[in-house]
Amino acid sequence: MNDTIFTPNFKTSDAMQIHLENIGRTSWLIQNMLIMPKHEAWIRRQVGVRRAAATTQIEGASMNEAQVEELRKKGHPGKLTDDEQENLNALQAYEFVDYASDEPGITPDEMVIRQLNREFLRGAPEHLIPGRYRNGQNTVGPYTPPDQGDVPTLMRAYSDWLKSDNKIHPVLKAGIAHIQFVAIHPFWDGNGRVARGLATLVLQRSEYHFKKLLSLESLLYRMRDEYFGAIERTLGKSYSPGYDATPWLEFFVRVVVTHAFELQIELTDWHRQMEDVYRALEKADINHRQADGVIFAIRMGHLTRSDYLEITGVSQVTASRDLARLARMGWLVPQGRTRARVYLPKIPDSRYEPPPEQGRLFEINTSKRKEIKKR
Repeated sequence: MNDTIFTPNFKTSDAMQIHLENIGRTSWLIQNMLIMPKHEAWIRRQVGVRRAAATTQIEGASMNEAQVEELRKKGHPGKLTDDEQENLNALQAYEFVDYASDEPGITPDEMVIRQLNREFLRGAPEHLIPGRYRNGQNTVGPYTPPDQGDVPTLMRAYSDWLKSDNKIHPVLKAGIAHIQFVAIHPFWDGNGRVARGLATLVLQRSEYHFKKLLSLESLLYRMRDEYFGAIERTLGKSYSPGYDATPWLEFFVRVVVTHAFELQIELTDWHRQMEDVYRALEKADINHRQADGVIFAIRMGHLTRSDYLEITGVSQVTASRDLARLARMGWLVPQGRTRARVYLPKIPDSRYEPPPEQGRLFEINTSKRKEIKKR
């Protein structure tokens, strides 16, 4: 098979072009939102959990985000179930994606792809040979990928294309990265997870990085029937070098624009909440670390004693005293007893209007989001 050069075959429809323009505007808005670095780090941590839970749920795992967050805190709690191992692997794999996104010296080549597969398959049976291309034929539902003998050549051509400056819009490039990897299906296992991780990596290395706060995986999980359907419509029953990627890209661009709008709304709501909280904090006798505890609880939906220790670095005695004080003041509402206790945030009420420079764009994007849902 002569696949020394990978050239994707697709057309950019008018609807795709409109979506790409909206993605550009939303990307600009999100990347220019003022978010405190520590708050951004907390949101990114939450996004990592969302990605891990969703990408494994797509493959049939059952752990939800709350369970994956608990797993993240525990790390390696002894013997793991298959679901726990897969989610712990996914958490570490997306840490690798975020790291590779920030390193200009790291390009998404075959070494990175192999390492990403290893990350997703840590602890897997040896016959799955994590990080090495399959040595036999596999099938994915009704689809038959290329022969194992063609995989090294196809992956070399694919990797060269990923590394090249081919003037393709970054969102389209991320979508093509996903579908071509699925088409080749180079590993025995973990191909879907690696494909989604690569799409995220390509986006995050571009100007459409969205502050590394997108979790396309979570939307793909919610739309998994459409997701699998778009792949099947595009690839057919067996691998064909000249397949038309347009049906997949139409779906993928719609996923990105929809989730970008969702992220914009989420961050706008967060901005409003922070205005409410800081307005109230100005009137209260609360120090910075206690304010961090309240804000963390608002972001995550709850706060535990171990969370407070982690984000503030104070002693256990100080943490207990701070949390008791915040509870007495009404900022936190304790539930449960002793080690199982959690603290729920009490958010002050306040009316919010978007700043003038954001208001018009917010209205446009909200309107466009409704149009997208109708299509």
